[in-house]
Amino acid sequence: MSDFIRKDDAVLEDKNIKDISYGYRLKKTEIGTTLSTFLQKRHAQNNLHLVEISGVLWLAGWNQKEPALLNKFRVGDCILSISGQAVTRVEEALSIIETTPTGVDILVQRVPLATEYKLRRNDLSEEWGIQFRQNRIVDIIHGGIGWVAGIQPFAAEFQDQCCAWAVTEVNRKPVSVFCRSTDIISDKVQKDNKDVVLTLQPSEFVNILAESLLQNPRYEDFVART
Repeated sequence: MSDFIRKDDAVLEDKNIKDISYGYRLKKTEIGTTLSTFLQKRHAQNNLHLVEISGVLWLAGWNQKEPALLNKFRVGDCILSISGQAVTRVEEALSIIETTPTGVDILVQRVPLATEYKLRRNDLSEEWGIQFRQNRIVDIIHGGIGWVAGIQPFAAEFQDQCCAWAVTEVNRKPVSVFCRSTDIISDKVQKDNKDVVLTLQPSEFVNILAESLLQNPRYEDFVART
């Protein structure tokens, strides 16, 4: 096994440790930041799938066929306000969008329930030490890169309960909330990657987003994926 380095509190420069495999939790990311996005009414109306969970509004998906929404959102964004009005219910948000004549400013907190990990291996033949089942992390091999990074398989928390982590992005590219193929996740993580960034969110939260999307007659158009 290669030498490992573990670093939790700072982003490591690859040029300084390029011959060492390592993993760590990313600190300097968009996670938890507040961002504002302006959308014309025709781009926002009927193109966002919102979910209310315990008085908080979340984004489960958006119309993937609408170019104006490209790179604007991430699955699991928290919707704070629309055009300056705080929103906690889906009906409120849709009403504001519908009654606004031109466009809306959408204020989001970027994926506040997410955690991101940067993993690096010195050789493509080296295993990450992470076992997936569908889009869930179900085990971490002791001493492997995932273990060094501090990933724990059932350490996610949602609504005061522990659950598994679901992979929602690999290298900042979305993974479908409906992903039911372990091979798809493994291929995304393993394929010619020496460096991988995993975005993880509580599986129970992701389940609620997926179940809500299924109620949308056009849900297939709203699923963020690559």
